[in-house]
Amino acid sequence: MALLAQLPLAPATDAAPAFRPVPTALHVHSTWSTGNLSLDDLASLARVRGIEAVFLADNHLQRFEYGVFPLRGVLRHRIDYPSIVSAGPEAFLRAVETANARHKDVLVIPGVEVVPHYFWTGSLLDGTLTMHNAQKNLLALGLYRPEDYREMPVVGNAGAAPWSLWSLWLASPALLAIPGIWLLRTRHRRVIRLRHFRVTEERRRIVPGVLCLLAGILLLANNYPFRTPPVSAYDSRAGLAPHQDVIDFVAARRGLAVWSLPEARDYQVVSVKGLRVTVRTDPYPGDLLRTDRFIAFAGLYEDTTAFTRPGHGWDQLLLDYLHGRRARPAWAVGEAAYHYEGQAGKRLGDVQTVLLSERSDAIGLLEALRSGRAYCRLRTDDENLALERFQVLSPKAESAEAGSRLTLEPGDRPEVHAAIGSATGRRLSVEVRLIRSGSVVQTFRGDTPVALRWTERPLPPESTLYYRLEARGPAGLQLLSNPIFVQASRGGTR
Repeated sequence: MALLAQLPLAPATDAAPAFRPVPTALHVHSTWSTGNLSLDDLASLARVRGIEAVFLADNHLQRFEYGVFPLRGVLRHRIDYPSIVSAGPEAFLRAVETANARHKDVLVIPGVEVVPHYFWTGSLLDGTLTMHNAQKNLLALGLYRPEDYREMPVVGNAGAAPWSLWSLWLASPALLAIPGIWLLRTRHRRVIRLRHFRVTEERRRIVPGVLCLLAGILLLANNYPFRTPPVSAYDSRAGLAPHQDVIDFVAARRGLAVWSLPEARDYQVVSVKGLRVTVRTDPYPGDLLRTDRFIAFAGLYEDTTAFTRPGHGWDQLLLDYLHGRRARPAWAVGEAAYHYEGQAGKRLGDVQTVLLSERSDAIGLLEALRSGRAYCRLRTDDENLALERFQVLSPKAESAEAGSRLTLEPGDRPEVHAAIGSATGRRLSVEVRLIRSGSVVQTFRGDTPVALRWTERPLPPESTLYYRLEARGPAGLQLLSNPIFVQASRGGTR
């Protein structure tokens, strides 16, 4: 049974709102973490590149450590990189506010790149020690309260662990001070009998007392700060629970959780204190199918991807949503993963998420992204594709755009209208494919501007489907739309 009408999509309208395309760069690092440009410099560069909003994704907490059992808190090696938690979320949010006050034509939206969980396997002694999933990351966008950063439930973040009865147990080694001090203060008397007299010997139990105190101090240092983070770096069986916890945490605070670069891989062998350590993150597109309630994922970025191909992972996500197996649809965004100009050949603005919004403020843009009113594109040095129109029309002239739904009567034949052009107006050779519920139903090859029209067969009662577009041009130009959903009612009045 179709469940689409019960789910949170904007309905079709007779007169569509005046949505304006807003080019944005999503997942941008600044000098607040591992980027090379300040917020002011980013805003200035974005203005030059025609970017109207920058979604920051500075590192939330870049802290990696390995400790030797059983004193992992003492016998450990830790590496800290610049991050929002270490710099202070209050100062970060003030800096964003100041940058927005200085640059009225470029909006900076706060956000972080999050490492929900990494874990260790292998042995340090035989060179097999491996850190897994340090790059299996999420983006948390649009969080405006310091506590949203301090309390995020990620590995290594003690601020996410509340005080509890377990805290008392972790602090209990302090009780070793009682026997330690008692042993140091009391005297042990021993009577020594000699031939003609007795001698009473008194000794303080210094060694046992000192050992008790040292054991207490060592265990307190090991257990500090007496709170257990939400997930352990030594738990290899946590699975995707930490990632789902972050998604739900961000959603509860009205932020947007986005899966980052699901088909990227990371493999390095590094030397730490002369010892061999492997750092490994395998591609994880399948994990998107095993988590829910995230807003979007990186559908387009500067790498070879398969997840958005017709009939592959994204279509499975959307079909699961259509049939009520997922709480919400997953939108595709363009992910820049930008740190500085020239990083692996990157430039700010080469990967864009174009939001369709009535408003240009943070509320309007975040709502556009939350609602799926967006398309993403890869540009070249001097050219870009533009989605000039993408609508589904009913026989009664009702229309729906990306991220919304159109409810029709059984037997209605919806029409899909699309237009793709060049951002500069030049003629470009492109291939455009219309995808219907995971299958390609129309392909056009020719020069821009391109206009497509597709008329659906009569809809059976309670049927559900969706349409999306993809386009490719010369020199790596790409465009990917978000879907429009269509549902036929049971019949009768709507």
